[in-house]
Amino acid sequence: MGFKFLNIKKKKKKEKFRVKNRKIKFREADYVDKHYIKYGKATIPIYLKKIDDLYMKHDYKKLALSDDVCDYIEEIAYIIPLKYEIILEIHCPEISDEEQTRIKKVIKNNYGMEIDDRDYDIHVANKKSCSLFFIGLLFIILSFAFGTKIPSFIAELINIVGWVALWEMCENLMLNNSAKRTERIYKLQLYDSEVKFVFNEDEQNTNKEN
Repeated sequence: MGFKFLNIKKKKKKEKFRVKNRKIKFREADYVDKHYIKYGKATIPIYLKKIDDLYMKHDYKKLALSDDVCDYIEEIAYIIPLKYEIILEIHCPEISDEEQTRIKKVIKNNYGMEIDDRDYDIHVANKKSCSLFFIGLLFIILSFAFGTKIPSFIAELINIVGWVALWEMCENLMLNNSAKRTERIYKLQLYDSEVKFVFNEDEQNTNKEN
């Protein structure tokens, strides 16, 4: 009975291992090429029932893109390689040339502000890293310079503080700052994107009948 139970347990472990390591026939690059790449450019379609859906709900000045639209655009843009130029293809009821120009400016301004935010974050992170470097270096030098003149546990504590500061500096530069720079690159790709409009045929036909 015990031998049979062990065999069942081993079999389940093997099955679990196979499930965890099962390979799937899916390549993100193929998916992107099939659904978003057209004529050497990446096209992100944005379908709007009405043009007001593009903006934040309570933004009566219509200056800020809605969170839903931004999240959707950025989620798709994230899987598009940086080598491709992006076209934001807005499907909506017919609008004037003046409104089209205004929307293009709003999209550029929104991503321009986000890039500016990332630049500020990177600047602050760099200043923090410099401060941590000098603090860490100072504490390590002090621990060696006064190591024999102060109690050993205090010298050791000063040394530890110095190395912690240097470690924080490295983490700030290699992880946090690197992530912000990557975000900036993706935002810049969207800032440089081309905006095109495709007017809904049903809406156009309705307007002609009226």
